[in-house]
Amino acid sequence: MAKFVFVQFSVMAEIVDADALREAALKKFDDGDQTSDDYPDTADWHASEEGRQERRLVATQDVDALNQFVDPAKARGLLDGVPGVKAITLGSAVGPMEGTTQDEARDAWAEREGITWWPEARDAELARQRREGIT
Repeated sequence: MAKFVFVQFSVMAEIVDADALREAALKKFDDGDQTSDDYPDTADWHASEEGRQERRLVATQDVDALNQFVDPAKARGLLDGVPGVKAITLGSAVGPMEGTTQDEARDAWAEREGITWWPEARDAELARQRREGIT
């Protein structure tokens, strides 16, 4: 009988040069072979309103640009070679984070994910107070 275990990898990306990201994403997008049911030919898809709209998003939105480089198959590859394990890709997601510093972004991530111990991990004094029942 198979046993399934959910394995999640989280990576936070700091965009340090949005122009370079978007330029590279546009090149990858333009070189891509996207199609759809309505546009089975790549050139037709790129020329379609759907393709032009997606290209505009890649050119103007950091999340859409970064999403051009997210490859769930590569993440799945982290489990290649693990004895007795078969990786099953469920999907991936790229989403914006609140905050303008790494600490603020990590705090927003922890709150979104429901990680209640995160404030204590970042603040030794708060952890001490909670251990001693002060707060």
